[in-house]
Amino acid sequence: MKNLKTKSKSNVILSKTLLVAMLIITIVSAVVMLSFNQVFALGSSNGAVQAGGGAELWNNVTNTFNPNVVNDIKSKLFGTTDPVAYIESNYVKEEYTLSQGKVVPAKAINKKVGNAQDGMVVTLGGKKWMVASLTLADTPNHKNSVIMTLYLAQNEGTSIYSDFPIKTGAGVGSDSVNFGANMYSSSTVRNHLLTADNWSLFSSGYFAENYLVQPKYINYQRNLTRNGRDDGTDLKNDTLGDAFNPYKGNNYGWDASGTWGSKAEYGTHVPYDENTTVNGYRYNDWGEDYIWLPSMTETGALKEEGVTSGGSYIDDECVWKLTQNQRKHSGSTWSWLRSGNYGTYSLSFVLGSSGAYYNNYVNLNRGVRPALHLNLSSAVLGTASGIAPTNESGYDYQTIDKNNIRQNFGALNNNHSASVNGRNVLGKISPNTKLATFIANLENSKSSIKVYDSKNNLIYDKGVEVVANQIIGTGYRVELYNGTTATDIVYLSVLGDVNGDGRITASDVMYLRQIASDKDLFNNLYTEYKLASMVINKGTITSADSEILIGVMDYKLRIEIFY
Repeated sequence: MKNLKTKSKSNVILSKTLLVAMLIITIVSAVVMLSFNQVFALGSSNGAVQAGGGAELWNNVTNTFNPNVVNDIKSKLFGTTDPVAYIESNYVKEEYTLSQGKVVPAKAINKKVGNAQDGMVVTLGGKKWMVASLTLADTPNHKNSVIMTLYLAQNEGTSIYSDFPIKTGAGVGSDSVNFGANMYSSSTVRNHLLTADNWSLFSSGYFAENYLVQPKYINYQRNLTRNGRDDGTDLKNDTLGDAFNPYKGNNYGWDASGTWGSKAEYGTHVPYDENTTVNGYRYNDWGEDYIWLPSMTETGALKEEGVTSGGSYIDDECVWKLTQNQRKHSGSTWSWLRSGNYGTYSLSFVLGSSGAYYNNYVNLNRGVRPALHLNLSSAVLGTASGIAPTNESGYDYQTIDKNNIRQNFGALNNNHSASVNGRNVLGKISPNTKLATFIANLENSKSSIKVYDSKNNLIYDKGVEVVANQIIGTGYRVELYNGTTATDIVYLSVLGDVNGDGRITASDVMYLRQIASDKDLFNNLYTEYKLASMVINKGTITSADSEILIGVMDYKLRIEIFY
């Protein structure tokens, strides 16, 4: 009985052990399945290279870029090559646009970052964006800006494309009542992107206006056509202008005059052109947006959903040349594309979770997966180690060479390698330049800038103009901050303004005469004042320099000709 009792007790212990083990296995299995489901929910981009290790690119509180992420993006995309030169050498020639955009597509980028299928993902505004392409654009503040186009890795929420009450009867005549339904500029989904809170960082405000580039500046979006890429047709909303048709008479699309092509089955259906207006919106209004839906000609797609042979598709001939992994998204929800159907007003294209495309009625609810153009040039300048003037400002870093000649070292020389005794001087600033104008001509985040006058009074404090209508003068000091730490200090020099009030007056003439007659006085000046006094710039200061100032005061000369 004792042995029997012991055995029974052992069985109980064994049973409990097995029960605990099974419970552990169940829990582990559940965790594994949950992890699997979470990974699956993230979609195929989950294996992508994470820029900056997945850290957020933009700090919306301080209005600054994360320099570690910016530098990692630069390193991964360009290595040690100049970004503009890299794009010029690696873009894929675009055969289907009037104004050919220089685009480095996703497949080339993916190879560069070391992940052929998933490419690189950037975290921006708390969302994951895949790097879809690189291109160059002439923006208002920069020529040859480096543009990194980002495409949201997954759908975020849903929207109907348009709230038109669709009439679905057959024939061109019945479709005419739907005119405007699939015009993107007047669409509900566009309004959703421009007004919903979750897209507000990208639709307007400081970040969007300073660092995102509108489609109207992107060459291929001004003249995009699908025609000829896959023997298909031009799609509504693909281009900001009238579609360009290089294959007139042999296609389904419309030509540059806006008339429908030769395929009889489409009858007299009239596509939109750049002058079409629906509900007060022009066809090409979306060119002003900072966030927008991509077109099928940009994303590419597999064959039409459900088509296993024949049929139309657009893949390698698309602009971005995304991989199948990059086109996919999680779940079964379709995501709206910008492209409207070529032969009807009631349908627009969608991209499925498999990467295949399909037509959906515009009043259906589908996923929202937008794209945007990040001005990488401005982002880099926003994290520069030094204070960075715009090209258009004309401001330039200056120094005095061994022959006592003033030298300019080129705009955006942010390393100040030519500083004098460690004192960095920014010159070529016109007299009477207001503080607000000067600040507007800096590429750095305004919330990271402080400005002091020559008497050490704070006049601009991280976005706030402390002293209104102040004139910038020689001896003023500009400081660049990362948090509470000053990372760069630059002094300002206004040629001819030797007394530091920002203007050229009789006081400057008198002071310049003193400097001309007193070599020690000149030698004891700070660098920015020396530079301001070197008007003729012949190695010495003479009375002739003061005579130039008199000519400027009498409006007979402009000081700028002596820069």
